[in-house]
Amino acid sequence: MSDHTVALVLALAVSAVLLGMRPPVTQGVDYQLGHQFYKFYLRESVRSGEWPLWNPYVSLGRPFLADIEASVFYPPNWIFIALPEIPALFLFLTFHFWLAGFFFIKLARHWAAPREAAITLSFAYLMSGPLLGHLQGGLLDYFCGLAYWPLLFYFTERLREKISLRHWLMLVLAATGSFLSGHLQCFWLSAVAFGFYLLGSHLGRPWGRNILCGLQCIGALAGAYVFTLIICAAQLLPLLDLALQGNRTAPSLSFSASGAIDWGTLTSLFVSQPNRSTLTWWDSNLHVGVICTLLGALGLMQWREARVRGLWLMGGMGSMLALGGHTPLFAAMFHLLPGMSAFRMASRYAAFLSWAFLLAGVIAWAKGKFSLGKTLLALAILVAGTMYVVWTSDRFWHSALASAALLVGLTLLTLWTAHRDRGGILAKSRLIWLVLIWAGSVAAAAHMWAYYQHYGGKTHEAEVASLLHKRNLYPPNGVPPRLFLPPYLVKANSGMKYGFSSVAGNLALTSMRVWTYLHIGTGLPVGFFQNTYLPLNAYQAGPFPFPGMNIIVGARKGDRNLSTNPQPGERAYLVYAWEQVPDWFTAIQRMVRDHVDPTKIALLEAPSAGPPSVPANPGHGHAVIESFHLNSIALSVESSAPALLVVAEAWYPGWRATVNGLPVEVLPANVWMRAVRVPAGVSQVELHYVEPSLALGGTISLLALAVLAWIASRARESQA
Repeated sequence: MSDHTVALVLALAVSAVLLGMRPPVTQGVDYQLGHQFYKFYLRESVRSGEWPLWNPYVSLGRPFLADIEASVFYPPNWIFIALPEIPALFLFLTFHFWLAGFFFIKLARHWAAPREAAITLSFAYLMSGPLLGHLQGGLLDYFCGLAYWPLLFYFTERLREKISLRHWLMLVLAATGSFLSGHLQCFWLSAVAFGFYLLGSHLGRPWGRNILCGLQCIGALAGAYVFTLIICAAQLLPLLDLALQGNRTAPSLSFSASGAIDWGTLTSLFVSQPNRSTLTWWDSNLHVGVICTLLGALGLMQWREARVRGLWLMGGMGSMLALGGHTPLFAAMFHLLPGMSAFRMASRYAAFLSWAFLLAGVIAWAKGKFSLGKTLLALAILVAGTMYVVWTSDRFWHSALASAALLVGLTLLTLWTAHRDRGGILAKSRLIWLVLIWAGSVAAAAHMWAYYQHYGGKTHEAEVASLLHKRNLYPPNGVPPRLFLPPYLVKANSGMKYGFSSVAGNLALTSMRVWTYLHIGTGLPVGFFQNTYLPLNAYQAGPFPFPGMNIIVGARKGDRNLSTNPQPGERAYLVYAWEQVPDWFTAIQRMVRDHVDPTKIALLEAPSAGPPSVPANPGHGHAVIESFHLNSIALSVESSAPALLVVAEAWYPGWRATVNGLPVEVLPANVWMRAVRVPAGVSQVELHYVEPSLALGGTISLLALAVLAWIASRARESQA
């Protein structure tokens, strides 16, 4: 079989097992809480004929296309539009496992590893803690990003050997796929890791020539990634808009260093420890197996080899950065490394170390022979590491003992091989090593799956949706009923599937306005370290703690019974008095501290608010939502006097409005709501969402693709 076919067979087998086992891979935490709903929403919105620009069902409303985790522009993700979830997920996983496996084989063969070793080590990567662990944790986007690493590294290595336009173009295309797959940090980490590799591989004599070549290679790598960002402008610019409105705080060292590993976590390279006590256990799982770690250690002893020096720097920097505040390096790099301050979870740098050991193992196998002394030294270090885990871990001492037993066996095998073949180690025992890698990878994957904390809690989205239907709380105009329910009753993002609007969300980026108001409004300090989901304590404030929010159904923390709001108010209403405030934070203080009723007085932000208006004889009228769609709302308004139409949906810069066909400004009101001025009499109001930077980003992307095509055609002409 060809390498393509072998990689495809492995990908099909692994994907089938992951979906067929119990619990299946779909029980991963992040998949359950987020990705399944993203896929469903994308499919249903496109099938209904609406482009998924806005998501009205989560966190009072937020952009959908701008959220890179939605992967709207990622072609493999479109399969979820055409097929049901499980068949689509099977093909989606198969493609990414094939991508990772085939290009790892291609890279290993390029480095002169025997074919059977290349296939075996590629399987070890598929089963490794960084790749499979993130998938089993439900981080589908991060898994996709790591699946591109062999492809990205292959073309980075070809550029290191000789800078050519063809390989640079291929690197750009590969990086484009990595970016669009949905995890910006994984994309950025690949650039950092491969930059360290190129730098390290050019350290050595002759220094002047090597430094010049290294700078050229790093420049080519940086240029490829920058050009990738230009190609992806249609996704990048809306994402930046979302980030500017989002709840990520100003860069801070403590934020970026969060989730760091400790020194003991480094032993998970060769001792299976799936969920050590870190913030996100999948990020601290470095496992590649005892044999691969041993091979990597032997490969890393070949210091004279330029590739090995590159792997040393990449793995060493990754492990030091993953330790966060445990070393002074993190603080220094925080100020030197572009983009570092934008991301948290320092433990993710540790993937550099796993990658370095796997690639060093390829180099070791290609060499084929090692001295007895070096092999015994590496074995002794690994045995010491397993004994450390036995001594310090109450949870994983048994897997450490298993690793120690395997290492003792390898020591005996090494001594026997050395006795039979004085020329070196490995050549006489290749088959045994291959079998042990396959068996160890499967065993570690099973151990990982048994220990991972899958999403086991039963929530009740379907039952809640059924109850809402029975009570006729899904109105015919399409307005989604708004819920304030704890996460043990419904998943925060489940409204995307069941058609209700959740006050909270489980999101990487939430509107800073909404995030701050939900915390202060429930008496909690504003949390920015954990900025993904609303704390459970927020539900202690009661089932309906927010005035003017039109919450229909709620529940207090600890309750499992749903409460229906006897006076929920309206989703859209008229007010005849407003007050100018300097900013939205002041508006929060007025609403929470001074108990300003947003249904009576609208708090508008300067400078668009105009002079305060508190008429002596306020008018009267009503607003009716005629239709509610994903990206638009149509209303009819009748008022005896000029008024302010307030819509209890999240404000965002992309919202536009017309009143009787004439464009008007959509004002931010009451911290997070939308407001439109309407005249006296009968008016037809249309609110519609336009992604602010999509047109500009799309134009830049098309121009960049045209330039890329022109460069590719010139490259073919020059080769001809």
